[in-house]
Amino acid sequence: MFLSCRPNPHDGGRMTRALVFEKTPGTHFAIDAEALHRQPELLKPFGRGLDVRIRVLDALAYLAVLIGVLAALPVGWWTAGVGVLVCVLMLAVNRKTAGRLARAATERSTESFRQLHEIGCLWLVKG
Repeated sequence: MFLSCRPNPHDGGRMTRALVFEKTPGTHFAIDAEALHRQPELLKPFGRGLDVRIRVLDALAYLAVLIGVLAALPVGWWTAGVGVLVCVLMLAVNRKTAGRLARAATERSTESFRQLHEIGCLWLVKG
């Protein structure tokens, strides 16, 4: 359900949040969801508007903070905390969404699978 922390061999073993999935029985792969979320333009080759979708979802997350802070004056101080909590949760969901979009692209074509590997966002992991 959640992303797991895995070392990315394409990035010198740096720990990253990855979406781990089983392509064929017994063969597990990881997709660097954190890198795809940080740089949504990496998703451009895999579908029209995927990078825009991630950017819009992130903008909505930051908008929740803004609304919470602005509502703190007329409503109460606690709305700022609610806004920050909503933002943090939305960013985590957006990160996983970026990984799921990339996984869907790998299931559609082997060319996408190869491209993700070449940009350093896909690698083989031990079960």
